[in-house]
Amino acid sequence: MPRSVDKDARRRAVANALFRIVAREGLSAVSMRTVAHEAGLSLGAVQRYFRSKEEMLRFALDQAVAKARERMSQIAVGPDRLSFAEGLRQALLTFLPEDERRLAEARIWVAFYAEATVHPAFAQALHELDTEARDNLRRLLAYARSTGELAPDQDPHAAAELLLALFDGLLWMAVRQPPGTPPEPQHAARAAIEAAVTALTARG
Repeated sequence: MPRSVDKDARRRAVANALFRIVAREGLSAVSMRTVAHEAGLSLGAVQRYFRSKEEMLRFALDQAVAKARERMSQIAVGPDRLSFAEGLRQALLTFLPEDERRLAEARIWVAFYAEATVHPAFAQALHELDTEARDNLRRLLAYARSTGELAPDQDPHAAAELLLALFDGLLWMAVRQPPGTPPEPQHAARAAIEAAVTALTARG
């Protein structure tokens, strides 16, 4: 068991080194060698945990997904909890990369989209994540409709697709900044989030 725990910890340390490079210099600076140097390991040590750059990138995406799920799990909508509008606002705000780690996660997501165009396994992974997100959004929107919090002219299925497109758009807005640009509050993205919340929320 200790060996397994050590291996998992080392793989996470390598992924964290990859995130630092991506946040600082962009994905083009990532290689097995540069990540090894950033992590303070030999190239051979990194190759014991990852057979290729693609495998390392996939693990990094898995770490980003886990962090996103963790952040989303802290947003609870329902009686005696957050309203639909506030829950939706907070969920959308989690996609704004306002620190280096989250900026790196956004760049990993976008890089993975590009890899998915040529790697069927990556495309399948993204399809599974999209399906999970779509199902979760449809449940949230159906709940909002049942409580009268969803705007009456909004269809939950169509609204879920709109939000998926907005999630992706927020990521692309973030990564348009050149590598090395400090993360900062994104006023245009926040305005887009408020517009989406206003459009989807019933007004009394």
